[in-house]
Formats: sequence, structure tokens, C-alpha cells
Amino acid sequence: MRDLAVLRLAGATGPQVVALVAAEALMVVAVGAVLGGTAAGLNLLGVKVALELLSVSSPVIVPWAGLGTVAAASAVLATVCAVLPALAALRTRPVERAGARE
Repeated sequence: MRDLAVLRLAGATGPQVVALVAAEALMVVAVGAVLGGTAAGLNLLGVKVALELLSVSSPVIVPWAGLGTVAAASAVLATVCAVLPALAALRTRPVERAGARE
């Protein structure tokens, strides 16, 4: 939490620091969703090609509603789990946190 104290000492307000932490959490979720979707898509493509080699016709059905629900829940959970410790860290004076050893 030393980095949050440095941001405060550099002139950032409490809400700005919390917004930054929330944006970082959402960015992690977005990158994870893209990487996970890419890996799943490649696996589905491999399964589809293997089934076509066996002359089996099977459509690929993607549950978009379920994927959206999981992504939204992950975004909310990540944001809450990142913002709550940041709020707790912002309760102490930044000068005390910046000089603390980790």
C-alpha cells in the first residue's frame, strides 16, 4: 500500500486513488477474459476440426449469456476486493505509509 501513499503525497485525492485501483482491477479482468476466451476458442476450434476429420457434424454453441454473467460477476468481485483494502489503506496518513518498510 506504499504506492497508494506515494500517490496521495503526489497530490492525488482519495477518490482518485480509489478510482485508479478500481480501473486496475477491471483491466486485469478484461485481460483475463480476452486470454481465457482466446484459449477456449482455440480449444473449440481443435475439437471442431477433430470432429470434422471423423465426419461428425456438430455445431459449436457458445452460451453468450452465461459468459457475460461470469465476466460481469468477475468484474464486480475483483473491483470490490481491490477497493476495500485500498479504502482501508487510505485511512492512515500518507506520510506514515510512505516511510514504512514492507
